[in-house]
Amino acid sequence: MRLLEHVHDRRTRDDAAADRLSGQEAKVVTRVARGWTNNEVAADLNLSLSTVKTHLGRIQDKLSLRNRVEIAAWAWEHGIVR
Repeated sequence: MRLLEHVHDRRTRDDAAADRLSGQEAKVVTRVARGWTNNEVAADLNLSLSTVKTHLGRIQDKLSLRNRVEIAAWAWEHGIVR
């Protein structure tokens, strides 16, 4: 988390990248970037676990990322997480 926060301090928000995501996907991304588990994301957003997993799959497809670690790094690099 500290390394990603350091990366964030050097980046600015990329609105074009953020626009690729739906509102709900953006909420999932911010929570994943903060290290939340799928169960924690589901509980916080009042979603089923399968819906969170579906969102993660769509996020990976839209952003050409391989896993949740890359999702978290992408979010910090693009200023999605503050």
